[in-house]
Amino acid sequence: MKERFDTIIIGAGPAGTACGFLLKKRGVDCVVIDRAVFPRDKICGGGLTPRCYWLLNEIFPELAYEYNAVNRIKLYINGRQRLDFEAEKEIRITQRKLFDKCLLDEYLRIGGVFVNDALNGIEDTADGVVVKLRSGRQMTCNHLVGADGANSRVRKYLAGTPKLRMLCVEKYLPRTSENSIVGSIANHYGVGYFYVFPNKDYNVVGYGNLDASKVDLDKVTAEMQAAGVNITPSDARLKGAYIPIDTNYPLNDRILLIGDAGGFPNKVSCEGIYFALLTARNAAHAIADGIPFSKTNADVFRKKKMEERVLRVFYSRFGLWLLTVGCRWFPKLITRVFNKQVTGCF
Repeated sequence: MKERFDTIIIGAGPAGTACGFLLKKRGVDCVVIDRAVFPRDKICGGGLTPRCYWLLNEIFPELAYEYNAVNRIKLYINGRQRLDFEAEKEIRITQRKLFDKCLLDEYLRIGGVFVNDALNGIEDTADGVVVKLRSGRQMTCNHLVGADGANSRVRKYLAGTPKLRMLCVEKYLPRTSENSIVGSIANHYGVGYFYVFPNKDYNVVGYGNLDASKVDLDKVTAEMQAAGVNITPSDARLKGAYIPIDTNYPLNDRILLIGDAGGFPNKVSCEGIYFALLTARNAAHAIADGIPFSKTNADVFRKKKMEERVLRVFYSRFGLWLLTVGCRWFPKLITRVFNKQVTGCF
């Protein structure tokens, strides 16, 4: 016998738990399913921009979570430091292992249902969307929400493998005394970036690129050390994942994709948590109020199309040259643009 829910959410990361939390508060019968046992690690720098933690507080007003507050930002272009400034508002660096567990605990605290199981199959029928789990359980729902991250099986069912994907690799390295976020872009990276995010216990050092053959974190880390970035060498284990940044797929009113599963990370900066929360809120609004997700999430879809146009220009030789000139002659303008971007004023 199939269990019946109004909404089934696959994935208990920020997108899935936020959507479940909001639906539960609206009285919508839902369940969140994830194969992982929490706490679990997740490929992500863990940065919460001001617009992100403001939205987080709006969704989870009673949430308490640990973070490292960072205001200092350093930008390197082609191996040289071009900017070093204090952001107007702090960036909060979390450990995703602990942060995601806090969000899931909030969902459970208000009576949310969580099932630790793996998705094994999907069937869209006239009676509803049937979800088959590895354990053998079967559930039917009116709405299926794919919040199962970069390797989303819900997305593969709905639209196949995303065409536009950023390969991100990371290492957790020993924490240094420097409390700053470092970002680096260079002509030889192609469409890619290097970053250092310091959380309370260690540094997350990572590299993302649209061209998988160019992802060599150790080589780029050595280059950044030579350029003066304070990174403690380590033989820490390398972790990696493809992050979809492709939102070009057919929309379905019964099967919704949010967060990384929907390709919603910023296509230029790959900021993901903010868009995970935003699309989760828009999906919950669509389901609870009977409005198409294409309508509640319309502004996000428009922004993603604009980001796709900006992406390759920004990382081109011309784009990096223009940014270099801007950092040299108009640093206050560049920092102002950064501050407006992270606060959501753009």
